[in-house]
Amino acid sequence: MKKIYLLLFAVLAFVPSAQAWEHSIHTGIAAIADANLTPTAKKNIDEALGNRSIIYYAYWLDDVADTEGYTQSKAWHTVAFTAKCKMIAGKKADKSKEEIIRSAHAFDALSQAVALLQHRDTATKEQIADNIRFVVCILADLHCPANYVYADKLQERDWQYTYGRTYNYMKFWQDYSFSGTFGLWRAPEFVHQLNRKSAQQVKALTAGTLTDWVTANAAEYRRIYTMLTPDQKFDKKSWRLWLNQFYPLSTEYIADAGYRIAALLNGLFDENAPKVNIK
Repeated sequence: MKKIYLLLFAVLAFVPSAQAWEHSIHTGIAAIADANLTPTAKKNIDEALGNRSIIYYAYWLDDVADTEGYTQSKAWHTVAFTAKCKMIAGKKADKSKEEIIRSAHAFDALSQAVALLQHRDTATKEQIADNIRFVVCILADLHCPANYVYADKLQERDWQYTYGRTYNYMKFWQDYSFSGTFGLWRAPEFVHQLNRKSAQQVKALTAGTLTDWVTANAAEYRRIYTMLTPDQKFDKKSWRLWLNQFYPLSTEYIADAGYRIAALLNGLFDENAPKVNIK
């Protein structure tokens, strides 16, 4: 049995999880966020979600994307920026010649969700629940480098690299950059391993506005275009060595997302917690 387990672990460690970011990472981010909610915020949010936690709805937005009334959410995963990391939002994005920029409306949707929750006295129970779920899913996506589109880097998004087969460059960031050990983690492991920042570190990370957070991410995430080269090829050994040096960066982004979701929701659902403004 031990040999079988070790073989299974080896396979999982070297074969990337096809849905790494979409499933396990969203769950992990929501778990870190849930662990950092104030008791008051957690109580109010769980009640708004029908006695469910935000972890239950970590991947909800993708699950309902083809459901009537939610199809517009397919454009709520990416944000677009200029070469100087200035956000391209709203009408300017709609006028772009590039489809990928025209469909980059994650920040607009997040802002609208936050605005509704700030004035939820006039909202229905269903609207409140939906927009809590929007916040959890969209803000998590905005901590994945693949979801940042740069007007001067559109060609680079189509770069190819090879590991056994040839894959689109951006597919790496959506799926494989969090493979290996992370494919075995569940919510408790993410909290145990990544929920380790000090109160001072969390305060610094969550300072500023939503706009500040996403703009800072955009500047940081541009580095991904220096970490793989066009048509780069890997063998089994070089692939694993490359991933091993990247994982600390990946886990930092995951933790950041969890802390920031918690800070945003605490400000919305606990009157004694600091508020996070949109701009």
